[in-house]
Amino acid sequence: MSESQTATTLGNVPDQTAGLRGSLGITSIVLMVVATAAPLTVMVANTPLIISMGNGIAAPFDAAVATLIMLLFTVGFVAMSKYIGNAGAFYAYIQKGLGRTFGLGSATMAMTSYFFILVALEAYIGYALAELLLNFAGIQVPWWLLSLGTIAVVGFLGYRHIELSSRFLGLALILEIAIVLAVDLAIVLEHGPSGMDLAPFSLAAITSGSPGLGIMFAIYCFIGFEATVIYREEARDPERTIPRATYTAVLIVGSFYVISMWCEVVGIGIDDVLQFASDHPGDMYLILTENYLGKASQDLLQVLLVTSLFACVLAIHNIVVRYQYVLGRYGVLDRRLAGVHPRHGSPHVSSLVQTISSYLLLLALIAIGLDPVTEMYAWGATAGTLGYMAILALTCISVIVFFRRHREDSRLWNTCLAPAGGLLGLLTCLWIAIANLPALIGGEGAQGIAWAIGLVVIGSFIVGFVMAQRIKRQFPARFEALRALA
Repeated sequence: MSESQTATTLGNVPDQTAGLRGSLGITSIVLMVVATAAPLTVMVANTPLIISMGNGIAAPFDAAVATLIMLLFTVGFVAMSKYIGNAGAFYAYIQKGLGRTFGLGSATMAMTSYFFILVALEAYIGYALAELLLNFAGIQVPWWLLSLGTIAVVGFLGYRHIELSSRFLGLALILEIAIVLAVDLAIVLEHGPSGMDLAPFSLAAITSGSPGLGIMFAIYCFIGFEATVIYREEARDPERTIPRATYTAVLIVGSFYVISMWCEVVGIGIDDVLQFASDHPGDMYLILTENYLGKASQDLLQVLLVTSLFACVLAIHNIVVRYQYVLGRYGVLDRRLAGVHPRHGSPHVSSLVQTISSYLLLLALIAIGLDPVTEMYAWGATAGTLGYMAILALTCISVIVFFRRHREDSRLWNTCLAPAGGLLGLLTCLWIAIANLPALIGGEGAQGIAWAIGLVVIGSFIVGFVMAQRIKRQFPARFEALRALA
């Protein structure tokens, strides 16, 4: 269906016939979700933080607890998924349980949070590419040129059929998982089953350092798994595909992190890993790979790190694009964002707008002179993750409220106990993140930057909330039509 067919006048009910097209199966959706989590990037960039700022050798335990929290969340998430009929994901859940004003507030918060994470990654991948070219070819290219080029490629893929993105993400994901599993296997073979020390799971290790921060960083590693529901309109047999894909994605990602972090701790050494992570926050996993698989494997890992980052950027671009698409479809944002390409069946207008938005923000940050890693990446990822955890917590509340009101599902575990357990874990992590925000940002002026980040996250929710109130007063037909967002 063409863009013109989806557009309606400002006060009218949105056209319900316009929709995305695709035939994604469980495997395709799982690949895109796991690619968003960027397993190799987690092992290289996040695990040193979990070890050094969390509770040291207990990093695999932290990953296990984070997996449990996300599984508890997933129980309610999946139970409610059959009542969600569009690509709106979390905010569709929140609207269904807490109403349209809270739903739109969460929508703008989610879109803003993912946008910050996306731009942060777009800056980081430019830096990583520049380092790769310098080390391998001796070519010095400004990082920002590479970031801008990456945005163009991602925009092209996002413009076209979703299956094209799926195939690229699948190939990149298989390669990055393969190299991590090869490192895991080499460590297990060298140490033997008896040499895989269980100390990381001991009470002494778990209670050392800052276990709360360790678990919080581990939850960061799951960002993007909501994509199972975002691709609902493009899924084949969504009633069966979405629940299976969601559970599969969480279990695969969680198991992968627990095993690989355990191998990383053992591979470096129980007694040495904490100091090593503090001394080598950026290249700890690269050194580990060279020690166990040789220099050639380390070089390959550097290349795959860039593809891992690119896969993550592409996946998050697709998520932001689909948020904009649904908000445009129901008249919250410009209706032209709901345009669907007549041949590709993709939200091509939204993809183009998102590409331009990334260019504008990144160029502004470049003009200010911010560092791509310590400032653009660190601040953007922090702001995005705070919003992400808040959205997860609101979704848990919405699931509980929805099933208490409607009683369609009488399973107490699925509709109340599991979501409540997930909510408790998420609120604890959110409180820890807020309490430690200045320390997480670090550097001069950390307190002011922390306040700015907090205001941006809260402000993004307020914007959506106020927009909903305005639509309710001025365009009651449109406000009534927002029920379809859920």
